[in-house]
Amino acid sequence: MARTQTARIALGFASLSISGTAWILLPWVISRVIDEIVAAGSAEPLRAWAVPLIATALASSWVFAVGYRCLFAAQTLTRVGTVRRLTDQLNTAGTGVRGRVSPGEMVNLSTEDPFKTGLFVFQLGFGWMGLVMLAVGTVVMWGLHPALGATAAGGSILIGFVAGPALSRLQHHQIAYRDRVADVTDMASDVVGGLRVLRGLGGERRFSERYRAASADLRDTGYRVAGADSWIQGLRISLPLALIAAVTWIGARLVLAGTITVGDLSAAFGMTALLAVHSGSLLALAQAYITARVSARRLTAFFATRSDIDLTGDRTGATGVLHDPETGLTIETGRLTAVVSAEGGPATAALERLARYEDSPATWGTAPLGEIDVDEVREGILLLGEDHLFAQTLGETLRAEPERALRALDTACAADVLSSLGSDLDAEVAAGGRNLSGGQRQRLRLARALAAEPEYLLAFEPTAAVDAHTESLIARRVAAAREGRTTAVVTSSPLWLARADRVAWLVDGKVRATGTHAELAGEPGFRRLTSRQEPR
Repeated sequence: MARTQTARIALGFASLSISGTAWILLPWVISRVIDEIVAAGSAEPLRAWAVPLIATALASSWVFAVGYRCLFAAQTLTRVGTVRRLTDQLNTAGTGVRGRVSPGEMVNLSTEDPFKTGLFVFQLGFGWMGLVMLAVGTVVMWGLHPALGATAAGGSILIGFVAGPALSRLQHHQIAYRDRVADVTDMASDVVGGLRVLRGLGGERRFSERYRAASADLRDTGYRVAGADSWIQGLRISLPLALIAAVTWIGARLVLAGTITVGDLSAAFGMTALLAVHSGSLLALAQAYITARVSARRLTAFFATRSDIDLTGDRTGATGVLHDPETGLTIETGRLTAVVSAEGGPATAALERLARYEDSPATWGTAPLGEIDVDEVREGILLLGEDHLFAQTLGETLRAEPERALRALDTACAADVLSSLGSDLDAEVAAGGRNLSGGQRQRLRLARALAAEPEYLLAFEPTAAVDAHTESLIARRVAAAREGRTTAVVTSSPLWLARADRVAWLVDGKVRATGTHAELAGEPGFRRLTSRQEPR
């Protein structure tokens, strides 16, 4: 992702290199002025140097600002690009993400991790600036006296060796902390979605205990991160100060011995002070690298996920019946098919295969589904289950012009959804439909599917959460609204079976018999499965 910002990063590096070189040379220039003043016995030489020194300081500060802005923009755009790529990956991998990435992990992947990886790009520029200043300062001080140059270079290297173990500990604790954050976020997101159920079951206390224990574990892990981090922060302050003291002591002894001038001592002190300030940037870079590495591992692991279906199919123009060889289920075109099964799993899996949510030998007409272009499959075949309701307006949820949206709400007997939101398609539906009842959410999902007007609609128990009268009305309206289109409903409700053109009865994951409801009602097993009393 950083490579997409190569031009900005390069300009930032160049600007910070120029600025850092100017800053580290300023003490040396000032030392020449000091020596001239000492030699002349007056401040007269300062007048000639004052304007160039001030101009250089101001110009280098302006160049620094340019570099800072370039790196900050690169950091921000890297973060934005990472989030955009996360979205693209979700669209590409689809259900391949399911079971591999938890909701809490997904929250961290889209918020915390892009920030940390982007911050590394920013810190990298200042680490480079610190290296440039170290190289230039070492060369200049070596020219003043080899002892000064060796002390500056050796001290900076020593800082890295001393900080290394603390950075290693920090990485270990960062990985553990990152895992704990994902776990606690998962628990929080679960309770937000299931609070009503928890209260109904009296599970608040048990959840509270689990969450308290997980939070305490996260807190303890955070303390360990803070412990390692505190050592690094302490080293960032104390080790540079020790380096300044060492260079000053050596320089002072050299002045007393007459080996270097007072100006040389001033230059050594000034350059070492600057190196001390910017040696902290090297430690900050190392610290940013550790945290970014932890986040980058998570991000690259997510980017490595692949769709659980083959996306290479390119055939188009598929028509005809949908057939699942594993169960023997056939969905005939232009008819309403009810699929009855004592076990929900086989019927659900069959519809998922027919909607191509997994690779299988299922066919669409004469063509294997796996050979058909995925976009054409998604456009032609809509699978309706416990689909998520996003935080958006009612109109945006239904994704249709107002007339079609209202017609779909009426077909799904969801007029009360509209009225409960103020009879306004611009009213907000909360994330997950939390401002609606369970029955309203189910009927809104059905209305959304109907508003899409797919050629093939496959649905799992679309009316399980409504009363018998409403279910009967929905079955009648859906049958009328989708006349001539292909619809399949997994249900054992006689209210749907009475409207179905064809009923497929699955036993042990295989189609036992097909026919109308009346034809299959003579089968004892089928009758026991569908014996709910129909209203008059």
